[in-house]
Amino acid sequence: MTDKVYIFPMDNPWFFINIPLEQIPDVARRGWGSIPIMATIGKTTWRTSIFPMKKDNYFIPLKKAVRQNENIFDGEEITISYRLATGEEI
Repeated sequence: MTDKVYIFPMDNPWFFINIPLEQIPDVARRGWGSIPIMATIGKTTWRTSIFPMKKDNYFIPLKKAVRQNENIFDGEEITISYRLATGEEI
C-alpha cells in the first residue's frame, strides 16, 4: 500500500504511516491492541506492529534506522508491504 508519512509532534517526534481499517487483519491483538508484523519498505524489512491510534485509525511506526536506510522524510509518499509476524500473508 502507498500512503503519506506523518510525524507525531512530541518532544521526541516519531514518524508513522496510516493503515486503512479494511487492511487490518482480523487476528488476536496483543498489548495496546497491537498486531505483530514484518514490514518492508524498499530493501528494508523489520519486525514491528500495527497499533490503534483512535477508533478505526491504525498506524505503523517507522524506525529511525528504516527512515535513514530508505531516505524517508515527513510528508513523503512511500510504499509499504507487511505480513503477520507469524508468517501469514496479509
